[in-house]
Amino acid sequence: MIRTILKTAAAILLTATAISCGSGPGKDRDAENGAGTTQYARYLDILEHDGYTVVEVTNPWDTARLLHRYILVPQDSPVPSGTPEGTLIRTPIDRIIVYSSVHASILDALGASGRITGVCEPEYMTCPAVKEGIASGQITDCGNSVSPSIERIARAGGQVIIASPFENSGYGAAGKLGIPIIEAADYMENTPLGRTEWIRLFGALLDCQDRADSLFRAAEEEYNGIRNSIARHIDSDGSIRRPTLVAERKYGASWDVPGGASYMARIYTDAGADYIFSSTATTANINMSFESVLREGIDADIWVLKYWSPRPMTYSSLEDEYSLYSRFRAFQEHHVYGCNTCSSTYYDDIVLHPAWILEDLAAIFHPALFPDHSQRYFKPLQ
Repeated sequence: MIRTILKTAAAILLTATAISCGSGPGKDRDAENGAGTTQYARYLDILEHDGYTVVEVTNPWDTARLLHRYILVPQDSPVPSGTPEGTLIRTPIDRIIVYSSVHASILDALGASGRITGVCEPEYMTCPAVKEGIASGQITDCGNSVSPSIERIARAGGQVIIASPFENSGYGAAGKLGIPIIEAADYMENTPLGRTEWIRLFGALLDCQDRADSLFRAAEEEYNGIRNSIARHIDSDGSIRRPTLVAERKYGASWDVPGGASYMARIYTDAGADYIFSSTATTANINMSFESVLREGIDADIWVLKYWSPRPMTYSSLEDEYSLYSRFRAFQEHHVYGCNTCSSTYYDDIVLHPAWILEDLAAIFHPALFPDHSQRYFKPLQ
């Protein structure tokens, strides 16, 4: 059943990639009524009107306010009268500066990696086309995303900058260059498909809405199909239980765990786990002491974590990092799974292909449901 779902979604994906950018704004949509196109995203609203599109980004830290409003108008068209106040963006955008590997990969998925002229922190870019562009000098290294080089940004000649906003934080000198900054707050969404749906913003910027919609619908069908199959598997037999789960590890003096209303907590639940902090009602990470996590998770069945290292993490290296990790039952029984973000495309795929992460985790929690699965991201520690 699940393999059939995957094959169907793959066929849709292949069809989507055959659709080129340039379909034109408002195609096959109700442009006259300004109908919104987002379904899962909480902080993104795209309203298409006759001759222009309004993109509104809600402030994730104060949802009663807008973070930004963009008015998208085709390059060869006059600005229609009566448009609301906002940052004017002429579409399609041909020269783009991106701060994040995630957003670079979204552009690549839409066939627009060739429009990227500058990136921040190129060492973290995972898209092959972008890495090749950096190596050849066609894409400018703009430095660190926190304090990028203004001279390099200017040299890259981007028409827009795509960056992730943070609470009570601006963009420094880059915000004074006169280059519109697209504030992509996708990482603040509290559901996996809410994050994925931000691909529609990129579709609107690139004038390839149909392609973006097709990619999103393929991701939606794949994710929901796997999630529903897992739920049926668990609900069909009272003897099948959700394994208890502890996540991540401490950094310095604290351990940041995903909040119970976060998109990671949703993935853990959809994958069939009983996440130990699922009752916490926050979308943000929760800063906890090691002792607090140990008290709640010492008897958890499974432990999943992410790390960045040129070498795979082992039980020995994890214990060397902090000896008290060995007190967790999941450690003692060798039920720890690590995702090395240095050697995987986890951060890009969780946005573009959340079903892949869902299946990876579900194969750990309920291996009988995925007997032929090969782990992409979370692999057992040796």
